[in-house]
Amino acid sequence: MSVPKDVLRFEALLYLSLILDCLTVAFLGSSGETAETRASLSVVNAFLIIGFFGLVWLASQRRKNWARWTLFGFFVFTAIMYIGTIDERSFGLGMIVDWLSLALSALGFYYAFTADAQQWFKPQHP
Repeated sequence: MSVPKDVLRFEALLYLSLILDCLTVAFLGSSGETAETRASLSVVNAFLIIGFFGLVWLASQRRKNWARWTLFGFFVFTAIMYIGTIDERSFGLGMIVDWLSLALSALGFYYAFTADAQQWFKPQHP
């Protein structure tokens, strides 16, 4: 069975969101911390993003439903965190990129839960 189009859309949108997250960490970073703290946060963010790339691949190419749900759980957690801190953050390029990344993920998860994609994630019995 070939990968359904909605699963490919899910994969592409989540990869694009993760690339935006990489660019945010690399170029915008966070200010106000010491150099050591920024370096530590960058390393942690790099490992998380690499892990998310792996989860997207497992979900989209290896049909792992648990990976799709894990990603969705992190998405919900991130959305709650963004909404909870919206009044504390200053408006700027970093905030725009973060919200764009969140929107791309939301659209990707829409495709991940369509009927076309649901069939892809059903367990296959030999």
